[in-house]
This record gives sequence, structure tokens and C-alpha cells, in this order.
Amino acid sequence: MDATLPSFRPPAQAPTPAGARTVPRARLLRRLGGASSAAVVLLRAPAGYGKTTLLAQWAAADARPCAWVSAPDDPLALVAALARALDAVEPLAPATLAALTDAEALDRRLLDALDATLAVARRPLLLVLDDAHLARGAAAARVLALLAARAGRGIQIALGARAAPALPLARLRAENGVLELRARDLALDAHESALLLARACPALSTAEAVVLAARAEGWAAALALAARAFADPDRPREVVSFSGADRLLAAYVREQLLAELDPAVRELLLRSAPLGMLSGALCDALLARTGSGLVLRDLADGNLPLEPLDRAERRFRLHPLLAEALLAELRRGDGAWEPEAHRRASAWHARRHELAAAVDHAVAGGDAARVGALLWDALPAHALGAAPERLDGWLRALGATPVATTPALSIAAALRAFARAQAGEAGRLAAVAADALERSRAAATAPAALAPAQARSRAGGAASAALAPAQARAGVALVRAALAREGVAGMRADADAARAALADQPGWRALVSLLCGTAALLAGDAEAAQARLEEGSAHAGGVPLVEALCLAQLALPALDGEQPEQAGGLARRALLRTERARLARQPLCALAHAVAAFADAQSGALEAARARLARSRQVLPAAAELPPWYEAELRFARARTLLRLSDAAGARAELARMSRAARRLPDAPLLHRWIEDAWARADAFAASAVQGPARLTLAELRVLRLLPSHFSLREIAARLHVSANTVKTQAHAVYRKLDVSSRSEAVARAREIGLVDGAYR
Repeated sequence: MDATLPSFRPPAQAPTPAGARTVPRARLLRRLGGASSAAVVLLRAPAGYGKTTLLAQWAAADARPCAWVSAPDDPLALVAALARALDAVEPLAPATLAALTDAEALDRRLLDALDATLAVARRPLLLVLDDAHLARGAAAARVLALLAARAGRGIQIALGARAAPALPLARLRAENGVLELRARDLALDAHESALLLARACPALSTAEAVVLAARAEGWAAALALAARAFADPDRPREVVSFSGADRLLAAYVREQLLAELDPAVRELLLRSAPLGMLSGALCDALLARTGSGLVLRDLADGNLPLEPLDRAERRFRLHPLLAEALLAELRRGDGAWEPEAHRRASAWHARRHELAAAVDHAVAGGDAARVGALLWDALPAHALGAAPERLDGWLRALGATPVATTPALSIAAALRAFARAQAGEAGRLAAVAADALERSRAAATAPAALAPAQARSRAGGAASAALAPAQARAGVALVRAALAREGVAGMRADADAARAALADQPGWRALVSLLCGTAALLAGDAEAAQARLEEGSAHAGGVPLVEALCLAQLALPALDGEQPEQAGGLARRALLRTERARLARQPLCALAHAVAAFADAQSGALEAARARLARSRQVLPAAAELPPWYEAELRFARARTLLRLSDAAGARAELARMSRAARRLPDAPLLHRWIEDAWARADAFAASAVQGPARLTLAELRVLRLLPSHFSLREIAARLHVSANTVKTQAHAVYRKLDVSSRSEAVARAREIGLVDGAYR
């Protein structure tokens, strides 16, 4: 639409944002054109949403004559403006016009004269009252009430306002007599935003326009100002950097939005700007005042781009660009308030047990110690839960240095690395946490430095700013137990130490029980293992992955003991728990899938076993680095499954990897028994598969699978507990039966037929 204003509009109309008037609002014009049954049409939105532009476009497109009034703030001037606008459409009697325009008081006779003038209109009329929010006070309300009463009798009243005008809106809504368009309705859509930007700044690319449109969220004034900013040839076009702090938009916010507000309201907005999401109760707590909820409701009623998030209008969202503009203004005036605002908001949310919001504000305020203290009780659920992205985001937002110097957060990062199958990184982070604890202990000079994190403020119940060293040391021990770098004895000692400090904390109890039970299982203490693993399963409601791992640990001995029904039930429960929690694709679910495959294979469900086995491989990254106990159990379950599926070569490859993992746990008798049993089954399978005179004996197969190693024949004999001569004889028998003449040729031939994979086991 041409930027020239329609000829019927008087010169007193309100200006529109630069560029917005050129965008045709076809979708809204269709809606207004179909609203003939509405006596009153109200366009209510903050400055810059194109209210005047839309009214002008509607008046130009409508067949009815239009009387246009830009509302003054004086009721007598309002009556006079209405009279002149009506006279421009259909001339009034000179006496009537003089009476309406020269009145000295707003009395009953003047209102009756205005009513009579409206009543004699001989044809349908569109009466536009722009800037209707300026008509304030009881006298102006009487004029607007008269217009509303006359509306619908051949006259349709259209009002543009930044706030609710003095109209009986509740009655009009109940009578279905009003059509209201709010900011969300007036916001430019994607096509309109693109058109505005293309006309105002043709140099912008489509991708850049999309970014700016997303930032503006349909706020026409913001888009127009962004286009103007980037039309400057001397300014780099980094559109992603456009924010409410931009000079042009910040000036618009100050002049068009903040300047009209009461100083106390401006202070509320500026000092709550760091929060983004506002509520009356939160603002009251932040500013030590009352009544903030009423102020926010009134502001959301049209004065500001402030959107209610619920129908009760208790929570509100500032337009992101407005929030940025307010925050920039705050930082210029009082930069120290921002972290304090986040600290108070975090404490308020913590008192209400709104953990995520409390942590969000602690992160925004850069208070790493508080983040660690707040998160501690729920850390396993966040690190090993179905949606760890939130924890990852918090850690990234804080940065590497605060995470490294805050033991609770180093432990959090270590648990995330463990969950991602990055055992090396988990170990590094656990060491970082231990170093931070040691430095803290050495540097502590006051008793307050050792105050426990679990201390709660009697006034509010918020977590204190630091984690108790004993708790942090237990967290480090738990990570060390999960990694089992000191063998099963070290794993069990670390798990027991963690249990002593953390078992009474519900968020940690299940993970502690899992590692205590796994350590006991590997050590051969079946009774203690079962008790701890069942305890972990029962208390892992908030951490489904830990529950699944506990069930998988319980299933493995049952499967090895030829109890497929019991083991299958445990395995299916483990998988069901992960699937319900949408965890089935997490790396540490590989064991649950493998154990379920083992159970399916044992019970004869071979196709299901193949599918589970494939899933076990899919969820584990190629570069996965697993703790030795986990890898050994995973390879064991896969190998036993593959043997039941008649894949001898695949089974032997898995057993080779299991053997390498188990060597890092020399004090795990259960693993080594499983290895020997599985190799015996694999050898028996291979022996039965090699037919004819070349068939290898089980003893020869045991020698054959050690030939790829660096051991001499004498060292192989020692490992097999037989004499060197026996091994030498068996090795030569292997060469003869495989039709080769050397050890290397025997290994190569054995690899070809799937008896070994060429790697030391």
C-alpha cells in the first residue's frame, strides 16, 4: 500500500512506525470485513503493532464513509473532534456543529446533542477513534459509553488503543457485541514480515530476513527499526546480533513505552528485566513490595509487549526484544543489580521447590556454587535421566572454569561423561573434582568454609551456596566406583564409601545401590549383590536408566544359571522401563538390550534376539569408552547370544573383547568364570563345526585361541596349567589339521574359518 495516507483522514492522525504502513494486512482486513455484526471493534496492542495502519487500510477498503478521530485527552476536545469528523462525512446543521464544538462544559445537554447527531445518521458509518487510550477520566468515559450505546444502529465503532479504553467491555463481550484484536492477532506473520523487510531494506537476504522476523515475533516497529539499522551501508549486517539493546530500538522503547509509565512502574520493569518471565509474587519478593501482580496485569492489558502465560494472568512473558532493551537500560544505570536479582529469584523458586527455575537463575547470575548445591540431590536424575540436555545446557552456560573449580559441577560433568560412554573423560573430571576439594580444604581458614550444603535457610529453605566437602568426596568416590580403575576391590571400597555418605539421599540411593551391587556381584558375593541391586531397582523411580541397569545386573546371573524365564522377565522389565522413559537410545542401554537378546536366545526367540542384538550395537557409539565391568558384561551377553544364533566367529570376537576388558579386573572371579565357560562353549561349537579327519579337539582349540597372542608356547602352557611338551604337541597337531607349517599360518587359517579373530584374548 502506498505510504500516502488516505484522503479522508484528518491531519491529526497518529504516526505509524516507519515501513509498517506499506505492508497490506489482507488476512486481518478479511477478518474485519466479516465483523459487520460487531457493534464495536477494538484493536488493543502496545505501540508499534500497526493499529493505526490497519484501521487506515480498513477504512480505505470499506464501502462505508469513515469518520476518523484521533482522540485528544480532553473530553470537550473529544466531542468537538467527533463533531468535525461527522460533519466531514455528512454536513451537520451549523447550529448543531457550533453547539458541539464550542461547548464550555461536558453536561447532559452536550451529550444529548451528540447522541441526537449520531442518531440521525442517514447511512451506515464507520467511526474510527484512534489513540482511544488517551480519552481518560470519568468525563471521557461518559462520551465513550454514549458511542458504545449508539454503536450497532447503522454505526460501527472502531477503536485503536494501547490500553483498554473506558468502555463497558465486559458487557459488550457478554452480548457478543465486540471484536477484539490483541497484539498476538496484530503481529505480522512470516509473509508480512518478509514483505516489510524486503521493502525497507532490499539488501537483506532471505535467510537474514527470517532471522530478524523470528527475533521480532511480529512486532512491526521492531522489524522496521531493524531494517533501518541494517540499511546503513556502514554497519556490518550481523543480523543474529540484533537485539533490544540496539540504539534505535532502545530509543524507541524509552520514548514510546517507558516514557508514558509511572516512575514506580518503570522501576518494577527495569529491576525485574533480568527475569524474563514475571509473576506478581516473584516481583514482590524481588523488590520487597506488594501489588506487582496488578501492575503486570494492567501493563499486559495493552501498554507493553507483555504476554500472559495463563488465563488467570498470574505469569507473564516479556517480548524478548523488550526484555533486552530493559536489561540494557538497567545495566547502564545499575549494573550490580542484575546478579542480585537472579540470586533473589533463585532463592524464591527454591523455596517453592521449583528446581529448574532456581537453577536457571543461579546460572544466569553466574553463581556456580549455588548451582551445584541446588542440583546436588537431583544430580543423578539430571545426569542419567531421559532429558539430560538441560544439565548439559547449564554446564555449558557456566563455562569450563566454574565447572572445574566447583566439585559438585565437576561430578555432574563426570556423570554425564559416564552416561555418554566416555569413561576417560569421566575419570578426568572426577580427578578435577578431587583436586578442587583438596585445594578448598587447604585454603579453608574459617569454619564457615566447611558449612554443609544441606543447611537450609530457616526463613526460606533454599540451599546454601556450597556443597559439603563430605558429600562431594562421596560423589567423587561414586564416579571412581563406576569406572572401576582400581579393580573390583577398589570399586567395592569406593562404592561402600559413597554409600555411607549418600545412601540416605533419595536422589543418589539408587545409583549407590547399583554400584555397590555390581561390585559385590563381580566379587562373587551373590547374596549382597542381590540385596543391593533389588534395593537400587526399588528406589530408582526418578532414574529409569539406573533401574534398568540394576535389573540387567540381576538378570545376568540368572541367565548364566540357565534360568531363562526369570532372567527374561527381568530383562523385559529393564527394557520396558527405558522405553517408557524414552531412554532406549542412550549408550548405557546397550547392556539392557544385550541381556534381553541373551534371554530371548535362551528361550528360543531367535528373531527377537537378533533384533535386540542389533539395537544393542546401534545405541553404542563407535568411539565408546566403557568401564571394564560394563564392557565385559556387555560382551558376555552378546557372545552367549551369538553362540545361540550359530555365529561362532561373532561370538569369539566378542569374547576376545570381553577377555581384554576382564584383564583390567583381575580380582573379578565371576567375570573370569564366565569367560572360561563362554570360551569352552565357543570351542565346543567350533569343534563340532570342523568335520572330517581335521577336526580339532577342545584342548587343541584352547591352544589355538592363544596363538595370536605374544605368549611363547611355554607361557601358554603356564596359562593353561599343562606342561610345555603338551602344548607343543597340541600346537603341532593344530598345524597339521589346518594344513599349515607355522604359527602365523595357523592363525591366518583359523581366522579364515572363524575360529579366532587374530587378537589376543
